[in-house]
Amino acid sequence: MTWSGTRIGPPAYGPSIALITAAGALLRLLLAARRGLGFDEDFTAVTVSHPLGEMLRVVSRDSAPPLFYLLEHVAAGFGSEPWNLRLVPMAAGIALIPLLAALGRRVAGDAGGLWAAAFVAALPAAFFTSANARMYGLAGTLVVAAALLLWRAIERPRSREWIAFAAVAAAAVWTDYFSALALAGVLLAAAWLRPPHRIYAIACLGFAAALASLLPWLAFAADQLNHAGQGFWVAPLSLSGLAGTAGQLFAGPENKAEPPLRDLLLALQAAAAIAGWLALAGLAVGRGKLSPAAGRAAAFCLIGCSGVVAVAAVSLWRPLLEARYAGVMWLPLFALAGAGLALLPRRAAAVLLVAVAGPGLALGIAVTGPGTTGLLPEIEARVGAHDLVAADPDHYLLVLAEGSPSVVARLHVLAEADPPWYFGTAAYPPDAVVHAVPDDVGANRGLIFYVGDPGSTPALLPPGYREQARRCVTDTCLVVYGASAG
Repeated sequence: MTWSGTRIGPPAYGPSIALITAAGALLRLLLAARRGLGFDEDFTAVTVSHPLGEMLRVVSRDSAPPLFYLLEHVAAGFGSEPWNLRLVPMAAGIALIPLLAALGRRVAGDAGGLWAAAFVAALPAAFFTSANARMYGLAGTLVVAAALLLWRAIERPRSREWIAFAAVAAAAVWTDYFSALALAGVLLAAAWLRPPHRIYAIACLGFAAALASLLPWLAFAADQLNHAGQGFWVAPLSLSGLAGTAGQLFAGPENKAEPPLRDLLLALQAAAAIAGWLALAGLAVGRGKLSPAAGRAAAFCLIGCSGVVAVAAVSLWRPLLEARYAGVMWLPLFALAGAGLALLPRRAAAVLLVAVAGPGLALGIAVTGPGTTGLLPEIEARVGAHDLVAADPDHYLLVLAEGSPSVVARLHVLAEADPPWYFGTAAYPPDAVVHAVPDDVGANRGLIFYVGDPGSTPALLPPGYREQARRCVTDTCLVVYGASAG
């Protein structure tokens, strides 16, 4: 493919991509090593701690396919620390750098590939997903890999290319259901490459085979279908929600650091979001420099993100649009941002890249996980045989995953009604939720250690129990309740 901009000689491209990938890997390792569990990683930790059969039963009652958990189960065999649980998403996040570079190179030549690699290596959104023990990073990387394999299969239609595309597409849908929408967008985008009808029909058959491979799992996980008619935690579609999702495209999720570090990180993330959108604008402004083939490549990347549009449309009926889910579908935009940087004057592109890299570097230094871990030592030092450790549904699995045996033995969700499924209740032990304080607590005037959001209070406190102490760390508070004297 030709491009009218400056090209870097082939000998420099491979080593440069390798160097950028290594730098991106180092940043991800730094964040993964420093941050405690959080952001739904507690569900992963609790789920993969079970034997294989029980783990699959837990997953079948939640909301995802099993491939990610199977890989995490293997990683957890090396240890249950957060580091081990993040090996899979880290590997996927590191692999994403050269994959998106390959897309950027098809749009804007070698320079586009190098800028795309540098962009995603330092991008806060990709940086965070790489260090988060959830399935979204792996699914997104598999979708991008499938897109590249489909493109190669269209260019060189041989059996091994089609088999590779179908296999990677199947791995994607076995990792996250949203991959199916993402791949549908990729298949739609492939039409802009103008393949012969027969070749396009084979591509559709490969996609259909990937979806069909999931049918045995769907039969086993029929309980997941029960969630379709129940409430969900995603807010209804709104302009503010759309703006927030668009901001997280580049900036990543809101951090949970303590002030004033939190305010600094938010400012850096806002700068990264603006820089990312300006990089995309650079492609729009400089599109006249692209050859027709490069223009089709840019259209392929843009249309390949159309799964997000489908999710937004569905959200008019049932809210589903959320940055983590969209993150499986919009990754080709990062390649387009890299191509946009390649089309801008070098100094302007460097400024935008620094603005993107700032929050990524800061997140690697700041510890931004929930504060639950910092409160557990106080509970462990004081909890007795007749005390109660009560957690709200947002924090229960985190205490279960990281608490000592003495804490876990007295741990429950104290609530008037069972929590909704989306709190990860599939991973709850059978006696996790109690609708009254255990009798032995009141009879022995035991303490109640409550872990929850700031300002929240436990339901169903026994008569005469009053707050004795309160300590908060970032987004989590520990409140100790005891029986009043007399």
